[in-house]
Amino acid sequence: MDTFFKNHDAASLNAGILDTIKSVDNSILSIGLGLVRIKTEKLYRELGFRNMTAYVFYLTEQSKRNRSSIFKWLQIGEIYIKHKVDLEATGFGGNDSPTKLPYLERALRGNPKDEVFNNIKGMTQRAFTEYAKNEGADPIKSTVNAEDNNIEKNQSNEIVDNWGHSFYYKGKESVRVYKNLPQRILKMLVPAIRLSFNALDKRSYVVAVHLDNYKEYIQFQDIAIAAREKMRDKMRSQIRRRM
Repeated sequence: MDTFFKNHDAASLNAGILDTIKSVDNSILSIGLGLVRIKTEKLYRELGFRNMTAYVFYLTEQSKRNRSSIFKWLQIGEIYIKHKVDLEATGFGGNDSPTKLPYLERALRGNPKDEVFNNIKGMTQRAFTEYAKNEGADPIKSTVNAEDNNIEKNQSNEIVDNWGHSFYYKGKESVRVYKNLPQRILKMLVPAIRLSFNALDKRSYVVAVHLDNYKEYIQFQDIAIAAREKMRDKMRSQIRRRM
């Protein structure tokens, strides 16, 4: 461990803090690039893992880090490699806060390319994040359609990019689902999130129910269908009385 923090000299403390911040940034980019190599060359198999997600779960357990952090580092590495030529042209490196990289592709959607790469090099993390969020024309097209005619405009949107599904509510990214999750999880998770956002648009509710096995699922499905039919009959009856 570096012991610069034991120093009582302001200039020395400041220098130590800055150097450590830079080393942390460099470490994040290095970790990200290492994860990309593990993934692209399928080196996780040599370590005894079936896929990259299993390896990430292992890293989570060993490092006591959140899985989302490790997936974010992987994303940082992938984005850096994808745009390496343009980033190197501006001199962007590990000391330039690589945590800005996840916002790069969003910034590129509505702004001049040269401007974006100059900004990711020159702007602070916060400034570039805000710049990326305020890109030109809104590229997000809604795939969540509300059928209620009383709702003038959907507040939820979904965009699918190279990294997976991003779900937005009231213009802010609320949920991100990375595409490198197992397919069986994606097939279950993405439709469930769509349903939840659809309910938000309709000012309705979604209730999560835990079922232990397929038999319980069939029983619950029968109960749900019966309840739905009962509700429809009740609504039809109310409509007839009003007519």
